[in-house]
Amino acid sequence: MRIRRYRRGDIPTLAQIQQAAARVDGAAPLSEADFEEWFAQPELQAESNVFLITDDDDELNEWGQAGTLDGLEGEVAGYTVLQLRRSQHAYHFLCEGAVLPHFRGQGVGRSLLICTLNQARIRIFELERGSVDDQLPVYFEALLPASDPASQKLAEKCEMLPVDEPVLRGMRLYRGVV
Repeated sequence: MRIRRYRRGDIPTLAQIQQAAARVDGAAPLSEADFEEWFAQPELQAESNVFLITDDDDELNEWGQAGTLDGLEGEVAGYTVLQLRRSQHAYHFLCEGAVLPHFRGQGVGRSLLICTLNQARIRIFELERGSVDDQLPVYFEALLPASDPASQKLAEKCEMLPVDEPVLRGMRLYRGVV
């Protein structure tokens, strides 16, 4: 498995992944146009805050982690989007994405969640250099499928607890302190 950043031509693939996951999770499907609109928001900075994971076979790749085989990559198994939001009471790094159903249970979601958690930790330093209210807590949050029993376990591994706040249909919000 390899994680890479979003590229402009990825939207049809992301829409297909989200739609397949939505059917299993009972969530609302997003169209390509929905993704276009979402990723066009300047504050999202999609090229920096959207991550995809592919099912590249690391054992067959003699180039290792430092090298790349340009143009060769496996099927995109999932994606995640990291968004920073500020409420009156806190800063929220929200992780939202999907994993293809046939890749679930193989560490794909965990890898994506850890990737975005690490990215959030890096971005905290950017917040500290800017005009940030030091009195506000910083949370890492993830929207995970409510019907998938693995969601609770994954959240616990990342030291997040369920939060009773209204979220998208079929999803559950988990939160931890960064």
